[in-house]
Amino acid sequence: MKRVNILNEKMMAALLKLSWPAVITMLFQTVYNMVDAYWLGKLGKVEISAPTIAWPAIFLLISIGGGLAVAGLALVSQNIGAGRKEEASHVAGQVISISFIVAVVLGLLGAVFSEMVLKLLSIPPELLSVTNTYMRTIFLGAPFTFTMFTFNSLFTAIGDTKTPMYLMGISVSVNAVLDPLLIFGIGFPRLEVFGAALATVVSRGLIVIVATVILFKGKRGFKVQLKDLWPRWNTLTRVLRIGLPSSAGQSITALAFLIITSIVARFGSVATAALGVGNRITSLATMFSFGLSQATSSMVGQYLGAGRKNDAYSVVWKATGINVLIVGIICTGTFFFGKEVTAFFIDDPLVLIEGEKYFRIVSFSIPFFASYNIFDMALRGSGHTVQSMVLNISRLWAIRLPLIYMFGLSLGTTGIWYAMLISNLVIALVAAVVILRKSWLNPVI
Repeated sequence: MKRVNILNEKMMAALLKLSWPAVITMLFQTVYNMVDAYWLGKLGKVEISAPTIAWPAIFLLISIGGGLAVAGLALVSQNIGAGRKEEASHVAGQVISISFIVAVVLGLLGAVFSEMVLKLLSIPPELLSVTNTYMRTIFLGAPFTFTMFTFNSLFTAIGDTKTPMYLMGISVSVNAVLDPLLIFGIGFPRLEVFGAALATVVSRGLIVIVATVILFKGKRGFKVQLKDLWPRWNTLTRVLRIGLPSSAGQSITALAFLIITSIVARFGSVATAALGVGNRITSLATMFSFGLSQATSSMVGQYLGAGRKNDAYSVVWKATGINVLIVGIICTGTFFFGKEVTAFFIDDPLVLIEGEKYFRIVSFSIPFFASYNIFDMALRGSGHTVQSMVLNISRLWAIRLPLIYMFGLSLGTTGIWYAMLISNLVIALVAAVVILRKSWLNPVI
C-alpha cells in the first residue's frame, strides 16, 4: 500500500487523498459510540447515560496519551519532510514506549479512583453504579486506547491514512458484533453496561496487535525497530516539550467537560440522555473536520520540515473551506430534524423534547467548532502546542463554563445549550486570528 507523497503531490490532491480515509476512520470511531448508545438505549435512559457521564473522566486521563501522539505526529512528519527517515523512526519508537508506560500507570489509577471521582462530582445515585462500572472497565483498557491513538498518529504523519482506516473498520466491526452479545447475554452472561465497555476494550486491543505487526515489520514503507523503543533522554525531552502542552490543554479541557457533564446530570437523566445523543451526533457531523484536520496536520508538518511555509499556511484555509461546506449541510439537517435524530437512539418523550431543543440551539455553531478543529490541528502539526493549549483551555474555562453558570441558573438546560453555542462561535474566531498571524509557521525541529 502506497503512502501519499505529500511533498510531490498537488496540494488539493494530497489533501483529498489523505482526508477521505481519515474521515472514514473518524466515522468508524463515531460508530463506536453510536453502537454503544443504540444498544444501551434499549436498556433505558439510565444505562444510555453511563458512557456520557464517564467519557469526560476517561478523556481526562487518555488526553495525556493524545498529547504524546500529537508530539509523535509533529516530530515524525517534520523529520519525514526534511528527509531524516531514521530520525523519524527513532522518534516513533520513543513515543510508543512512553505512551504505553504512561497508559498503564494512569489506567490503574483511574480504575482505583473512579468511584471516588464520581462521588466528588455529586453524580445522582441512580447513575453512579452503572457509570462507575463502565468507567472502570475503560480505564483498565487504557494501554490499548493510548497505543491505538499513537499508531494512528504515526501512520498519519508518514502520509498513510488508509491503514488506520482499515484497522478502525475491523475494530468497529468486532465491537458491533460483541456489543449486543455481551450486553444482552446472547451466548454469554448478561453483562449490560459492563458488556458495552468490555466490547470496546477487546476490539481496541485487537487492532493494537495488528498495528504493532505492521509498524515493526515495515509493511507500509516505514519501520520501527526494537532499538528505537529504548528511551533516550534527549529525544524524550523533545517529545515531552511538544506533547505536554497538548496533554495539559486536553486534560484541562476534559476536566471542564467533566464539570459540565456533572452540571447537566444534576438536571436529571433526561437532560443527560439528550446531551449524550447530542454529543454523538455532533461527533458524526464533525467527523469530516476531524478527518480534514488529521490530513492538514500531517501536511503542515511535512511542508514545514521541507521549508515550504506558504504551502503550510495555504492548506489550512483550503481544508477549512471544504469543512464549512460539508458540515454546514449536515447541521442544517440536524436543525430541522433534531427530534427524529434523537428518536433513533431513545423513544422517551421527555428526552425527545430536550433533544430537539438541543439541536435547534447548538446546530448553527457546529461548522464553527469544526473549523476550530482544523486550526487547532494545524498548530499541533507545526509543533506549536502551547498556542493550542491556550485555545483549548480558553474555549471551556474562560468562555463556556462561566456562561453555563450565568445562563444555566436562570434558563436551565436551555442556558447550557446557549453557552455551548456562544463558546463554539467565539473560539473559532479567536483561533482564526491566531492562524492569520502566522507565528506558528516556524518548525520545531
